[in-house]
Amino acid sequence: MKERFWVWLILLIWVISTGSIRANDDSRAIGKLSHGVPGSAKRSVSIYLTFNGDKADGLPGLISGNERRFYDKVWDGLYLQVTTETGESGIRGYMFTFSKDEADQNTLTPSEPMDVPTLREVAAVDFRTDDNFAPRPLQPGPGKPKDRGALRIFSYPGFEGEIRVLDFDIGDAQLGKKPYFKSLSCLVTLHETGARK
Repeated sequence: MKERFWVWLILLIWVISTGSIRANDDSRAIGKLSHGVPGSAKRSVSIYLTFNGDKADGLPGLISGNERRFYDKVWDGLYLQVTTETGESGIRGYMFTFSKDEADQNTLTPSEPMDVPTLREVAAVDFRTDDNFAPRPLQPGPGKPKDRGALRIFSYPGFEGEIRVLDFDIGDAQLGKKPYFKSLSCLVTLHETGARK
């Protein structure tokens, strides 16, 4: 009887200790969430992205010259492409584009004017004043080409999307320096607007 008691006690201690270890070490990245309405012909997808300089959590990255390109399949025939933009000290920004293939050979053209700054680029300077002396006040709601802010809404033929900056850490945040991203977390959400082919 004593032997059985000790076995149960040891098992109970083991279950409690391993359960608490798991609870203290629960570090997860939720990659892609499909959130279309059941029965709807139009798709919606959200992709959570975390970048640490020229590295991305959970995304394959390919070196392209001095830059690194990350990609992720959104749905059949649509791939998200994110390319680093290297500055003097680190990654000054990330450019978000879309293509029909993972190799980025068949790039899609966005529905935006070509003569204004794109809302698909998330740059460290977007969050600092012009002299890099202080944080730039962020306007609520969607950004505009001249004041891009934390929420960018863009459009492509067949789908529209948004990039929502959730968290960032900027290096060289001092007067006279050029800021760069140490880290960036964002949510990219796409909604299909046209009928599926």
